[in-house]
Amino acid sequence: TAPIVASADGERRHLTVLFCDLVGSTEIAARLDPEEWREVVAAYHRAAAEAITRFGGHVAKYLGDGVMAFFGYPEAHDNDAERAARAGLAMLDAIAKLGGQAGCPKLTARVGIDSGAVVVGAGAGKEADVFGEAPNIAARVQAAAEPGTVLITDAVHRLVSGLFVVKSHGASALKGIERPLQLYRVVQPSGVRGRLEAVAAVRGLTPFVGREDELRSLMTRWERSREGEGQVALIIGEAGIGKSRLLQRFHELIPDTSQAWLEAAAAPFFQNTPFHAIAELLHQLVGQASLPATEARAARATARDGKGQLETNERLAQLESALVLVGLKPAEAIPLIAPLLNLPVSAKYPLPPIPPEQQRRHLLAMLVEWVLGAARTQPLTIAIEDLHWADASTLEVVQLLVEQGPTAPLLLLCTARPEFHPPWSLRAHHTQITLNRLSARNVREMIAQVAARDALNNQSVAAVIERTGGNPLFVEELTRAVLESGGISARAIPVTLHDSLMARLDRLGSAKAVLQLGSVIGGEFTYELLRAVHPASESELESELRKLTDADLLYFRGIPPDATYQFKHALIRDAAYEALLRSRRKDLHRLIAQTISDKFPAIKAAQPEVLARHWAGAGEIDPAVAEWSTAGKAAQERNAFVEAERSYGQALALLNLLPESPKRDLRELELRQSAHMMSFMIKGWGAPETVDATQRLTALAEKSGNLGELHSSLFMTAAGAWMAADFPTAEEVADQALRVAQREGNPTLLANSYWMQLMVRYWRGDLGGVEQHFRAGLEFFDDQLFKQKSLIGHVLAFGYGALNAWTAGRSDLAHHRLAQGIAEADSSNPGHLAAVAFMSAWHHLLRREYGKAEAQAAYAIELAAQHQFADYG
Repeated sequence: TAPIVASADGERRHLTVLFCDLVGSTEIAARLDPEEWREVVAAYHRAAAEAITRFGGHVAKYLGDGVMAFFGYPEAHDNDAERAARAGLAMLDAIAKLGGQAGCPKLTARVGIDSGAVVVGAGAGKEADVFGEAPNIAARVQAAAEPGTVLITDAVHRLVSGLFVVKSHGASALKGIERPLQLYRVVQPSGVRGRLEAVAAVRGLTPFVGREDELRSLMTRWERSREGEGQVALIIGEAGIGKSRLLQRFHELIPDTSQAWLEAAAAPFFQNTPFHAIAELLHQLVGQASLPATEARAARATARDGKGQLETNERLAQLESALVLVGLKPAEAIPLIAPLLNLPVSAKYPLPPIPPEQQRRHLLAMLVEWVLGAARTQPLTIAIEDLHWADASTLEVVQLLVEQGPTAPLLLLCTARPEFHPPWSLRAHHTQITLNRLSARNVREMIAQVAARDALNNQSVAAVIERTGGNPLFVEELTRAVLESGGISARAIPVTLHDSLMARLDRLGSAKAVLQLGSVIGGEFTYELLRAVHPASESELESELRKLTDADLLYFRGIPPDATYQFKHALIRDAAYEALLRSRRKDLHRLIAQTISDKFPAIKAAQPEVLARHWAGAGEIDPAVAEWSTAGKAAQERNAFVEAERSYGQALALLNLLPESPKRDLRELELRQSAHMMSFMIKGWGAPETVDATQRLTALAEKSGNLGELHSSLFMTAAGAWMAADFPTAEEVADQALRVAQREGNPTLLANSYWMQLMVRYWRGDLGGVEQHFRAGLEFFDDQLFKQKSLIGHVLAFGYGALNAWTAGRSDLAHHRLAQGIAEADSSNPGHLAAVAFMSAWHHLLRREYGKAEAQAAYAIELAAQHQFADYG
């Protein structure tokens, strides 16, 4: 495991905070000599610290007789909230035992735990300071707890649901906390083996999807093992990829035959407990597997504390029977095996007088022979999960079973994360299955199963697919978060995934900083750009990138310096990015933006939106607005109207952050004009968004006193009224726009005004007015700026002139004008082609050429659907 590297500047984290305090310490101190009290407090601190560190926590501060501990800093784990709750129970037990020692008064403590977002940074002293609500809430929760109990907030309860037996403490108003908090008392561990069992107990499992190939492979191994050819399958995959779920589904599919199934799991809390997972198997071998599921879980939980439900003699009798059944001699085996089952070694079964090393060899041999003997008695499948957490003794037994397994009808199934390297070499009876991400089809199916009746819209489904990278746990939790919140935020990470994601980052050591820098650059980044903004040498940087690709966090193609890297999951990228302080993010965005501007002209020219995002991330509004505007113009030139509207919208959103001023208002006016034209092309003049934008444009134009801008806003108001079939208003405003254009004398404005007059008057039935304005506008319709800015206005002008001529009975003139409009159209411009098809369809319809009219209308609809032109769809 890489060393933990904490940021010197601080970082954002999701932290679980535990606060423990002695009950009645003032009264105890008053009864003792100060030196005695000091010794009592020191012993209490030692007991608390031992429990905290045993479960992976960090003692943050001693506050007199209070202890504050962090779970999730400086190193995060997949299950920090669970670790904190276990540590709290262990602390209470250890502190109570202190009071039973000679010379020590009776001691009782209270524990409060909360989880939340914090900033961890360098403080005035040596210890890191934590800024956020969680430490204060944990202290207040502790004060509300009964003596000798662990009390947790609803935030913690969500993270440990199903893992512990809890009792509601109700909603409590705590000092200094604005809102009442729902609290729960932790009674004891529930006995479930892991997250999957906890989820199944609380809300049930999501129906299984995908993994058909993997299931077929396991089924083949199972069939061969039943025939007496022992098999081993090692299932490798990252956290949440579905290893446990695959085993559970496989177990469901096995026919109800005489084959037995045993299961156990290594655990992070017992990595230094010899034979921990093997002991779980032994409990089942002596009869616990026959108990109902709920009793078996309770038995597992109590057995770890040495409080088995069966009397010692009864359990010894069961053990004797189980050993005799497989041909082992109880007198030789029980002295060595009994301690693993929390059974005392009685006078009936004394330990053999041999050296410890020899005792261990005998124990290993007996354990393997017991399992193989059981398999020979009845075909056996053993599932051992999470070998990456297994203690050394458990791994030693597993390795012996792997090596000797072919001699018995045994199927040994193991799961582990990618960092696990099996201590055995592959042989013919071994299979390694690496679980990859689910396909997009499987993810959609899983989303539908989780959402059930509350179906997600297509946008949310696409976002879940993109952000989760096909990881089933991520898919399920993000889908549930979307259902709870009613939408999906760009970077929001479900609280249930914070610990898991941060644990993966913390295991990276110094490579974490490289991943975070990459997260600021984007979901995909080139080696060249990363190298330009990273201070390390090329060899150091390439080494760190290899760590990230080996850890399955980044995909890559090419070889440095021509390599490109991509985040495997958007959630990983988001977690890396969100862990950075906002001030640090701004600094990195500024560095990247400046580097692209100075050293990467190709990116600056081809991808202005990339540069815009970095300037915006740096808080540099002016250059960000300029680049978004450039991106909008570039998209507009490619007839990508949706992308153009979004780019202009981004520029406007940033511009709105600046205080009003003549310069700012003029920039807004220019941007809104461009955005408005895109809105017209996509949604049409009558769309509510287009009408709202027109009102803002008019206000800005009047404020600026710029006749050209005022004309544009009047033109758009008239167009909106026309689309809404409010023809009187459309004519009135169109006349105002024409008067402004005549006052300004600008040919572009005049061309726009006459075009609008044609549309409004034609639909009002004012054929004379149409003809008058068409002839007046002819000298302006060739204006190049009008052709460029109106997008399709010059084409439609000739089209309306043709319609008017036909309606007036002048078919030859109508045909001539339509031909002029077609000649004006750019055959490479889909907007022009749609306008021509639209006008041609009307022309053919009036001539009663219905087949041609239908063909042109269909072509216009096709172009509208393809390019999202609202007015022709």
